[in-house]
Amino acid sequence: MIGAPKMNRVWAMPNADTMEIDPVHQLVLRYVQPNMESVDPFARNCRIAKWRNDLNPDTLAEFHLDAAEFLRMVQSKVAADIVLFDPPYSRQQVKQVYNGVGRHYGIADSQAHSANWREERNVVNDMLKVGGIVISFGWNTSGMGLGRLYEIVEILCVCHGGAHNDTLVTVERKVAHQMSLFGAQQFVESGATDKQQPQPENATALAE
Repeated sequence: MIGAPKMNRVWAMPNADTMEIDPVHQLVLRYVQPNMESVDPFARNCRIAKWRNDLNPDTLAEFHLDAAEFLRMVQSKVAADIVLFDPPYSRQQVKQVYNGVGRHYGIADSQAHSANWREERNVVNDMLKVGGIVISFGWNTSGMGLGRLYEIVEILCVCHGGAHNDTLVTVERKVAHQMSLFGAQQFVESGATDKQQPQPENATALAE
């Protein structure tokens, strides 16, 4: 990463629907614009993105597919400008989601969580335009990782008080084409980019 990202810490009440936390909601609206191809593979009841999916059929999402399957479906149709990435934050949360839809939680699911949703993030990387934005939500700021050639634009820490975990929001910009276009391994241990990229105040400055 080149340069220091914008960092902010605020307090807000917790909410199982992440986008209903006011400072999170306001941040997301600064980046998502109506004319964008915006994608949310773990949307629950959030209707901000254009392409919305959630495994639970009782949510307001239009699609109810496995996240990786949904992302590959969208990838076959559009190139994304922005992706909201808000998966379950812990193994226990994954189990709860799976139990809610009658799906077994197995070893492969545990490994997927340990790998920071690698399969899903690889598809996100393939479908996102250079200059596009990924906003990741969770209890860490790992985001898209060092090897996928992203720069961190902004980090928001939302404190909920007491013994609650903070909600961390990491905004990243894709600064180069994915290595897989050149026949290289998708996830490589690579460092920073060699060119400083502008940091727009809002998403209207994203590259087309």
